This record gives sequence, C-alpha cells and structure tokens, in this order.
Amino acid sequence: MTDDAPSPTSEAPSTTGSVEAPSVDTASVDTASVDTASVDTASVDTASVQIIDSPRLRIHRPGDFINLVAAIVGIVLVLLLGAYASGTTAGITSDVQGIAKVLRSVLVAPTNVLEGILTFAVPAAVVITLFLRREPRRIVESLAALALGIAAALVAAETTRRWGTSDLIHSLSITTDGVTSVTMPAYLAGLAAMLTTAGRRRSNRAIATSWTALWIGLAIAIIGSLVTVSAAFVTILIGRALGLMARYVLGSANDRAYGSVLVDAIRRAGFEAKRLSRIDPDGRSAPGGLDPVSAAFGHTRQGRVYDLVTREGHRLIAVALDGDQQVTDALSKFWRTGRLRGLDSRPDLSLRNAAEGTALVSHAARAAGVRTPRVLGMAQSRDTMVLVYQRPARCRPLSDFAPDEVSDELLDAIWAEVLKAHRVGITHRAIWSETVLVGRDEQSGTPEVWLTSWEMGEVASGVLSRRLDVVQVIAMMAAKVGAKRSVDAAFRNLDESEVSASSPFLQAIVLPRPTRIEAKAKGPVLEEVREAILERLPEAPAEPEKLTRFGLRTVLTFVLVFVAALVILTTFKAGDVMAAIRTASPFWAVIAFAWGILSFVGAAMTVAAFSPVKLKFMTVVRAQITASYVSIAAPAGVGHAAVNLRLLTRKGVPRALGLATVALVQVSAFVTTVLGLIVLSLVTGSTSTLASRPSRSVLLGVGAAAAAV
Repeated sequence: MTDDAPSPTSEAPSTTGSVEAPSVDTASVDTASVDTASVDTASVDTASVQIIDSPRLRIHRPGDFINLVAAIVGIVLVLLLGAYASGTTAGITSDVQGIAKVLRSVLVAPTNVLEGILTFAVPAAVVITLFLRREPRRIVESLAALALGIAAALVAAETTRRWGTSDLIHSLSITTDGVTSVTMPAYLAGLAAMLTTAGRRRSNRAIATSWTALWIGLAIAIIGSLVTVSAAFVTILIGRALGLMARYVLGSANDRAYGSVLVDAIRRAGFEAKRLSRIDPDGRSAPGGLDPVSAAFGHTRQGRVYDLVTREGHRLIAVALDGDQQVTDALSKFWRTGRLRGLDSRPDLSLRNAAEGTALVSHAARAAGVRTPRVLGMAQSRDTMVLVYQRPARCRPLSDFAPDEVSDELLDAIWAEVLKAHRVGITHRAIWSETVLVGRDEQSGTPEVWLTSWEMGEVASGVLSRRLDVVQVIAMMAAKVGAKRSVDAAFRNLDESEVSASSPFLQAIVLPRPTRIEAKAKGPVLEEVREAILERLPEAPAEPEKLTRFGLRTVLTFVLVFVAALVILTTFKAGDVMAAIRTASPFWAVIAFAWGILSFVGAAMTVAAFSPVKLKFMTVVRAQITASYVSIAAPAGVGHAAVNLRLLTRKGVPRALGLATVALVQVSAFVTTVLGLIVLSLVTGSTSTLASRPSRSVLLGVGAAAAAV
C-alpha cells in the first residue's frame, strides 16, 4: 500500500512529510481513532472540494468595542487632567514648545510638505487602496467618517468654548496675536476617523503609513504652537472613537479564512480536503444533521469547527480560531481565572499563543496516556489559525446517555482518564458532559472514554486546579446519575483525603455553565453531594472555601466608590481644608480620632454581649466598621441592623433569633443614648431644660420614643 493511500485502520492519513504520526501505543489508546467507515468516498466529488459553510462577509469585532470604550475613557481622562491639573498640562506643553523657536524656521518646509500630504495624499491613498481591494462600501464609510470626524471636532471645540470651565478652556487653547481660542484641528480628527474606519494598521500598509504621517504632523503642530498637548490627544481620540463606533456598528470586512483560503490552510497543515462541512456552535450544520461526536465538538470547542473528509477517506476535525474573537476569549479566560483565588491564567497574548497553548496541553495529555484526540497539524492563514484533530470514532458524548445507561464501570473509566492527567500535573479545568466522549472496545466491550477540548487546560498545574477538576467530575456525575452514585465512584477512585480536601470546593462558581444548568434542573445536587460525603467522612470540612477574589457586587462597589471620589474631588475646597488643618491642634486631633474609633469597639461589645453564639471580637469590630459605611446610604439604624443580622446568620444563628438579637442591640443603644444625654445635661450644669416645662414638640418626641420602645 502506497503512502498516498493509507490503510483504513491507520490512525491518520500519511502525508508528504507535513505531519509525522507519533509513536503511541495504539492498542491501549487508539483502538478506534479514525472513523473511515462512515465516509462514503464514492459520493464525494473528487474533482473539487465540497464546502458546506455560511461565511460572514462582515463581522462585528469585539475588540473594536473594547477599543471604543478605551478611547472614550481616554478622552475623559485627558479632559479631567486638563481641568484639574492645568498646571501639569501647561508645563508639558511649554516644555514641548520650548524648542519651537529653534525649530520653527527649520520646520517651515517640512510642515508645508506634511500639510499637503495629510490634506490630499492620505485620503487619496486610502481611497485608492480600498478601490484596488474592491471595497466600495468601505470607501463610502471612510469618507463619511472623515466628514463626521471634522464635524465632531468642531462641535467639541464650540461646546468647550461655551460651557467649559476656565481651566479646561485654558488647557485646550492657543494664544495667537494676543487672542486666545480653543483649538482642535478638526481635519486631523476627520483623518483619524477615516483611517480607523478604513481598517486595521496591520492588515493594510497604506493605512499604517498614513497613521505614521498623522502622528508626525500632530507632533509638528504641538512643537509649532499650533495646538496644545491636551487638545492634540483629545482631537485624535475623538476621531478614533468615531471610527471605532462606525467600524463596530457597520461591521468590518472579514479577514477570516473561508472557502478556498481555509482549504489551502488545511493543505499546508498536511491534509488534502475532499469535503469540509461547518459545525455550528448550536449543533446545526449541513442538511442531514450531525452525528453526536461532531455536535459535541461544535458545542465545546472555541472557534469554528468543521467536519473534514480527506481525499484518502479519513474523517477528521478542523478547528479555525479567528483573531477577531481572540480578544473576547482572552478576556473571558482572564475573568474566569482572575475571579478564583490561587489560579494563574495562561497568557494568550496572541492568536498563535492560544493555538500553541491548546496544542501543548493536548500533546502533554496524550503523552501521559490520556485518551484524547491527537493534534495532527496546524497552519495560519490571514487572521485564522487552523488546527486539525484526530476524530474519535463510534463515540457518543456523555450528555447523550440516559442515567440508566451509565454504569459504574463507565464512571470509573472517566475517573481513570482524569487521574492519568493529574498524575503528571495536567488539568483540564472545563470538564462537562460534552467534553467526555464514550465508546466501547470492540473486543472486550469495556467503555472507552475520550477527554476533549483542552483550551482551559494547563500543564504543571497546582493542587487547587486538580481539586477543581475533581469537583467538576463529581458534579457532572451527580447531575447525571445522582449524588450517591457520584460520591461512591469518587471514593472508589480517590483517596479519602482527596475527597475530603475537595469537598469545600463544591460550589457553583467552579463548574462549567452547562453543568450548573443541568445540576440546577435536578435540584440541590451540590448540597446532596456534600451531605453524602459527610455521611462517609464526618470529619470532612463542611464550610465552603472562599474562592472568589471579587464578584459583580465588588465591581459595582468599586465603580460607585470611584464615582463618589470623583464627585468629592470635583467639589473639594482644598483652601478651606488646608486652613482648618493649619489651625487644628495635632494632639486633640489624634485624641478625637482615637475616641471615634472606640465607638466601633463599644458597638461590637454590645453585639458580642447579646449574641446567642460566641463570636470573634475582631470580626464583630470589622462588621461595625462595615455597618458605618453602609449607613451612609441606608436609613439611620437600618444599615447596622442589616449587617449585624447578616453576621449572625452567617455564624449559624436562626433568622428569628438573629432578628431578636439585633432588636435587643438597637433597644439597648437607644436606652443608653437617652440615659447618657440626661447624665451629660446634669454634669455640665444644663438644668434649665429640666427645670422648665418641656415644649409640646419635646413631649411629642418623648411620647413617640416611648411608643417605639
């Protein structure tokens, strides 16, 4: 049999040196590695590649939206710097313009030449480039962005002139012949909008050169006292923001590899495609539907997934990772990892990094004996990285199994594959029912489990990562076959110490989203698993481990604090505060501060005294400090009561008893405050209030207080 006609039982097509078939024990790992019987080679057109796909001509890049937000934030920061640090911005402008007298005579000719280039050559170069690339729609959009950028800069200048503060106007103004006016080069804003809308720098040399000319022109304008530093950055950022908004809303020209370009990339990865059928993320593809393995790959893999049939009749999986999605995937991975304590995210700095990182983990897992699809080839075309994978044959994802189809032998086989990876320090970090493919050995009939989709995986992982894998497997099995069978399988395959150490991590936040949904549909699965573990190991820790560094509430709190600080700083009267500090006594200031701190200690003593359970005193003190912060926004007394009630319920106090305790604390505070006021009145000699008959308002107040007590 020749090299270009491989045996149907071989694991992968033999290629002309592009892909080397690794030497792996196929008897133990790859007994059913390639599905060739399911491909009817006679029905496939041998003259050309059959492509079943729906290419997107224009895409909305998430990176454009992120850059748009960054540009808007940049505008705000520059304006704030100009308004509240006018001395700094004026100093920078003065330093830059300090050499203007020396260079002005030298820069006359270059300035005139560059002005002509920016005025005529740059727009012409962009239009001609887009015309040659046959993008007439982009030409219209770029010219419209040029006009909008000019108009936006003019509106911004007029708005600043009418309603801006004196410091802000000063930071954006240039004085010429004794006349000071807000100066924002509107044409430069238009050019920035045009170049941004026209495309990305790295994909078009003419655009990259035009951006360089624009920045040089801006630098000359600053040095020549034609514009301030603040005005220059605001102008460019306004144009940039408009261009990014247009690019995101209207969509960008697609630079992904589709059709013949994708086929060529697969060829460079070492395979001659005969049929290429797109597997959509929702599991729908070509007429006739998908088999379970293809559907599972489409659900679990990042990027576009294709069912690939080679000219030799082998059936493989091709995954296309697109650069426009890389920013979103990287941020999503960073967010998921950053929220959890003790985990380090793999830094996917580029599309190539992401593809190579996934391939590395997959190769390492196979080297450890884990049954996982082999990475057979890799290539890059345009803004797409293509990875070709071995396709497991005669398998079904675990999600397709009914609970009564899942035997204990199958559960043990799943654990066996996970533990093979753990023994060499490899973790998956995203195990759920569709990343687990199940087949059967044709001779022995024993289950064969494949682990797929290692995008979140890592090598040389820590103890925490392995425990999260353990929790994900236990939860996945519990959602499928129930808590008891899941825990029994865990105890059969893990040491009691490992199960005990993993139980505090049985939390929804560490589970993949599909597992959370499946577990939620079955009821309190995680609580049942925890109870089943405690029945077997009463000494196992029952308190959940604190895993999150921050949550949505933390982010919102940070944003609110930032806004509050911004409001305070903008209304802050530094002169009055400095005058008060200069006239204050440092000794009495320290005494007053310490006395104020003692109020938290006193409040904590009251709560600790009335609490029906023993509390750590410093924990109670911290709670009172927190309550004082909450009371800024909450009604008087409500903030303290809510925080103290939460503290008690977290320590196991029943809600009714906690409410009674908080009520006692509030009543005692009221009584001691009233008694203290009476004592202070007597000690300080203020007897007139006691000697005279109280007014009607005082009597009403006392009556209302008595009714409240």
